[in-house]
Amino acid sequence: MDCDVERANRVVQLRRGLQAAQPGSVASLRGSLAEGTADAWSDIDLSWWVSDGDDALRVLPHALKAAGQVESLRLDPELDPDRRLVFVRFRNWSLFQRVDLDVVGLFHGGRAPWDRGWSRAESALMNAVAAVRASYRERGDIDGLVQRGLERVQATDPGGALTDRLSVLIDAAVAADSAQTGLAQRVHAEVRALGSAST
Repeated sequence: MDCDVERANRVVQLRRGLQAAQPGSVASLRGSLAEGTADAWSDIDLSWWVSDGDDALRVLPHALKAAGQVESLRLDPELDPDRRLVFVRFRNWSLFQRVDLDVVGLFHGGRAPWDRGWSRAESALMNAVAAVRASYRERGDIDGLVQRGLERVQATDPGGALTDRLSVLIDAAVAADSAQTGLAQRVHAEVRALGSAST
């Protein structure tokens, strides 16, 4: 299936699942997909406007099943009074198709019941994915993405080629949190593909 068509179908499934989970809510596109400027490496940015933010977070894992099997569900540690930012990775989806879900509504509670805390190692690995994306696009703060990723896992920047720097970042992430081994292997594959494309 064409990548754009597959992504469009996934967006439809996501929006239907979210809106069904809380009647009266609205799930809409934002970012490059909304602006018509998305490319092959674009992630999926959504806003979910809800009446009860705490309830929306509670039912979110079930709502996401409409689009596939969730591999990772993370809540941004910065909590605003009227919004929560959630990062979602689905099993068997491209790493570039992470879902960044902005849940907008009234919140009374703090963190979501499913939240297990912020993994700095996973965040660092997603910095590596973002750096690969920026390299393919030949734009963006590639050096900043790598530096932030290395800092998150307290690794020293070895300098040199981007692929070498990213390999150090990935290995350091696994050393910091072995639970990220599976994700790290996938990120390594993307880094190798980038290296092959650059030669």
